[in-house]
Amino acid sequence: MTAEAVQPKVHAVDRRNLIGVVLRRTVLYLFLGFLTLTIILPVSWMIITSLRDNTSALVDPFGFGGTYGIQNYIALFERGDVFNWLRSSVVVNILSVALIGVLSALGGYGFSAYNFRGKSFLFGLLIIGLTIPAQALVVAGYRWVSLLDIDNTYLALVCTYGGWVSFGILIMRNFFDSIPKELREAAIMDGASQWRIFRQIYLPLGQAPMATVLIFSAVWVWNDFIYPLVYLQDQENYTLPIGVLQFTGRTVNEIATQMGVLTFATALPLILYLAFRKQFMRGLMDGAVKG
Repeated sequence: MTAEAVQPKVHAVDRRNLIGVVLRRTVLYLFLGFLTLTIILPVSWMIITSLRDNTSALVDPFGFGGTYGIQNYIALFERGDVFNWLRSSVVVNILSVALIGVLSALGGYGFSAYNFRGKSFLFGLLIIGLTIPAQALVVAGYRWVSLLDIDNTYLALVCTYGGWVSFGILIMRNFFDSIPKELREAAIMDGASQWRIFRQIYLPLGQAPMATVLIFSAVWVWNDFIYPLVYLQDQENYTLPIGVLQFTGRTVNEIATQMGVLTFATALPLILYLAFRKQFMRGLMDGAVKG
């Protein structure tokens, strides 16, 4: 077969491949665009409604009429105990995230650096822990909290959230496994202790996956609803999600005010994620290098 006869067939194959690529990308972009709209539209509606007056929002919830202003946010601070909610959420979040970070780093290093009996079994339990929803453990958790007599305290929440380390240990262990073993062996030959190797070699290298664990945990703890609802009875200890629930219960017919409360509660973790999204994505990629 001559080169002139082969050339049209090659061009035909190239055209078919190009059409297939274009179609796949078009479908992908349409799908991603649809997903984007399902996120942007509800958030945009919430923010716009939070700036409207309650009367117009109640009459026409999906319209744009009425008076715009920040009166709903002012009402939130005047009628809600916002500063107490924020204080409780910040205290619980800082203590819980710090505990999760420490346990994740230590657990990840232990599973990566040591070989011990039952290692695979214990790591398997951690993986199973990722499949169990936190809500399924509320009753068992409350029994332990009552037994230790720490119910209605921040300590009950911190100890509970400190057990949410399966994801963190998995990320840190995968990253530590990607570090060349020769680096650790060289440090041991130089007389470095395990603690020094962990603190001065592994931990500095693991800043990106650690940032992912901390950001993920902070958003998770901040938005958690069920455990504060069960553990806390004193209104002064309410976290932000419980305070929002209490406030919206008093403003059933004030749609715009409710949207203002929800916008305020959503803004803080959203800002945190947007500020550190690069570290979050980099940490996910680094933590998924080896599994």
